[in-house]
Amino acid sequence: MPRSLHPLPKCYLVIAYAPAGVTAARGNRAFNAYIADPARGLVLTHDHFVGTVGGYAVFACTTPGEVERLQAAPELPGWNLHVHPLTFAATAVEWLYQADFTLAAYRGRRLAELYQEYLQSEQHARLGQR
Repeated sequence: MPRSLHPLPKCYLVIAYAPAGVTAARGNRAFNAYIADPARGLVLTHDHFVGTVGGYAVFACTTPGEVERLQAAPELPGWNLHVHPLTFAATAVEWLYQADFTLAAYRGRRLAELYQEYLQSEQHARLGQR
């Protein structure tokens, strides 16, 4: 992906599939190590797949080095890695806007509503205990 085609800042979706034979536990640890590297920019979200070993993450990148590091994945040897620049989300705030826009336009909900639900949730309490 030539950097010149995607001016920075820019958010990127990374989708990664483990090679055959990698267990879910081992794959989750490897993918977590990949997203933990701050040289890849600000990781905004991630999750792991059910039934297929792998995961996705969204990164907000502000330097060419961060973008290059997305492609360089020594933590994921043999993995099938896909890195996609996003159209509308150039920054973390624009990524949040895109989530809010999608909720409003396609479901009549707002991100602020979900955030209020989250503040009352077990998940929020559990994260506060970490």
